[in-house]
Amino acid sequence: MVGAGFAGLTAARTLRRSGKSVVVLEARDRVGGRVWTQQLADGTPVDRGGAWLAPGRDEAFTLAGELGVSTYRTWSEGFHLLIEEERIHRYRGLIPKISPPTVISIALAQLRIDLTAKRVPLEAPWSARRAGAWDAQTVASWLERSGIRTTIGQNLFEMALQGLFATDLAEVSLLDLLFLVRAHGSTTTLFSVEGGSQENLIEGGAGTIARRMADDLGDGLVLDAPVRSITEQAGGIVVRSDGVAVQAADVVVAVPPALALKIFFEPDLSPERRRLYEQAVAGKETKTVVIYDEPFWRAEGLSGQSAGPGSPAEVTIDASPSHGGHGALASFTFGPVAQRLEALDPDERRSALLRELVGRFGPKAKSPLELVETAWWNEPWTLGCSMAHFPPGVLTRSGPLLREPFGRVHWAGTETATTSHGAIDGAIRSGLRAAAAILGDDAPTPPAGAPEKRTPS
Repeated sequence: MVGAGFAGLTAARTLRRSGKSVVVLEARDRVGGRVWTQQLADGTPVDRGGAWLAPGRDEAFTLAGELGVSTYRTWSEGFHLLIEEERIHRYRGLIPKISPPTVISIALAQLRIDLTAKRVPLEAPWSARRAGAWDAQTVASWLERSGIRTTIGQNLFEMALQGLFATDLAEVSLLDLLFLVRAHGSTTTLFSVEGGSQENLIEGGAGTIARRMADDLGDGLVLDAPVRSITEQAGGIVVRSDGVAVQAADVVVAVPPALALKIFFEPDLSPERRRLYEQAVAGKETKTVVIYDEPFWRAEGLSGQSAGPGSPAEVTIDASPSHGGHGALASFTFGPVAQRLEALDPDERRSALLRELVGRFGPKAKSPLELVETAWWNEPWTLGCSMAHFPPGVLTRSGPLLREPFGRVHWAGTETATTSHGAIDGAIRSGLRAAAAILGDDAPTPPAGAPEKRTPS
């Protein structure tokens, strides 16, 4: 097993419970991958990466239950805030109460995306009747024709979509967006706290689930062991990392696509698969968790949810522990905004963020106990968050290779998931799928050097 994120750990756990001997090699000094829970000095958990579970995502909730980990609802009571230049809009629900024509145009744009996404086959989005036309467009070009005319409406909707991919939307295929919406049910699900992708947090932090899976592996887990090569030999695989060599019948590679290119494969990956991994690049996202003595905004009738397109806190969400005590605001910046802020001195970046939070939540926001910042694209064993996105032409040309085995090499990771693509639940589902492929594979395995199928663009 290559990678101890949720996909790799789930695959390993499933195989081990079926009586297989398993070794997991992880490059980092921790488990969890793009989920990273850090404990503060007083024991307060801080989720630096993935944290939320959407309702109805049964594999994640089932796994948490099996491991004795409980969840709780994200605080969402009170008014949300939208910053429009110097004006603050207070509202409830999903769409701010800005001008009625703007609200209507945003709602219609969402409806158009949702209805179009229903025409995308979940298991094979590249096979949709209009897949070629959708994959030739970018999300940015679609937005230009979305019918949203006002500046605030355009900025708000663009930021919402940019938050999904954490990159310039001119780099994202429209088919990629439609597939993501299909995988989660609707844009409302993706954008929402209540009833949506940010509805549930995990007691003790999301990393608790990863650590409990890892504990069951014992000596079968090796940290600080980046895999350097995967060699297929007669009857099996040899996986080598620094100082460790493992012989196995099969291997699951459960890392972000770009990191697969850091591994030497023998036989070599096909040129088409290499192009896929070169182009499937994750976005630039910074998550900063700001810790306070208490969640003071709640007493003032605020939910902690706020949006300020282009600001040092483009989106904030209440990420406080369930047991009371400390308050936590999770603040996000995406793509070009995250890059711009990363160029600042850390003290300047902190000051800019706190000024923004004071403007929204008042003077109490000025003095946090702690501020934990993670620029995910600078993490060498992650290279971006929350998932890889696909530029125009990639899915229709190479999409089937995301899950298609390469000899005895199987692929997992949230990018390979269908349902819950890009989320924690998707990573878990991908690990279950990879394990099932190994357990159920009684047919002869084609050699890794065999030609891979190509899907015409």
